[in-house]
Amino acid sequence: MAARRARLSSFTLHSAATAPGGKTNEDTYGVWPNGRAPRAAWVLDGVTGINDRALLPGPTDAAWFVAQAQETLPALLAATNDRPAPDLIAQLSDALGARQDAAWLSPDGAAGHETPAASFVLCRQLGATIEIARLGDCLVLLEWMDGHIQLLDDPALAAIEADLRVRILHLRAKGVADPAATLTAMMPVLRDIRRRRNVAGGYGVLTADRSCLDLLQADRFPAAELRSILLVSDGYYRLVDVYGAMPDAELLRRTCESGAEKMLAELRAIEAADPQGALHPRLKMADDATALLLRRVDD
Repeated sequence: MAARRARLSSFTLHSAATAPGGKTNEDTYGVWPNGRAPRAAWVLDGVTGINDRALLPGPTDAAWFVAQAQETLPALLAATNDRPAPDLIAQLSDALGARQDAAWLSPDGAAGHETPAASFVLCRQLGATIEIARLGDCLVLLEWMDGHIQLLDDPALAAIEADLRVRILHLRAKGVADPAATLTAMMPVLRDIRRRRNVAGGYGVLTADRSCLDLLQADRFPAAELRSILLVSDGYYRLVDVYGAMPDAELLRRTCESGAEKMLAELRAIEAADPQGALHPRLKMADDATALLLRRVDD
């Protein structure tokens, strides 16, 4: 999806871009409505599947799921934009469930396999309020009018990521450094993590059922006190938490000054210079990355 400019009530879409980490981009972003005054913006990051077979049509199950959400969300916003976030996400999950049920490649459906999911962040302007609803590891950086930068993330997922890095370092200490071998060794851990999705004490992701609603995080902020809102997938945020290239404030500032596409090029250059993860140990050598930056109209 090409970068573009539009308006989110008192905000403008200053910059947006997405790029795949591999063959298929399981990320996307969008605004609603299209035109001069959209009132909602979002980022979707499909959860890479770990099944041994495809369940749904498309390049990957995650890409299929994200495409369905991308198609479904604008119509729901048009009909119910002012509804509370749990009601809106419930309708989205129901619509995705109907599409999923009609699209299984096998008459047995998932047949015990993991169904697709996505991390998701949705920003809506509701009158004088900005509402941000989140599921999964998409992150938000808020720049307040006084210059303060606030990060919205999921502490449960941040802890999981920290534990994964420790485990990867332990494998390296034992001589397991090849990315494919590392992924194989980590697969039991990954499967255990997936069993914690949308359950009490776990973490939330958007799914084609309402199990995600209990872990939906929704916050509201006064629109007049915000200067910038940066929505990102975790692949874009690697510039901060995996590669240590810059802190939060610099990520937001440079995305504003240089644009998301140039920042993505910088991200890929870091990854290309470390193709085996020797400098920056990680499971995916490159991840899909997406950013969408909203700025006040009068800035």
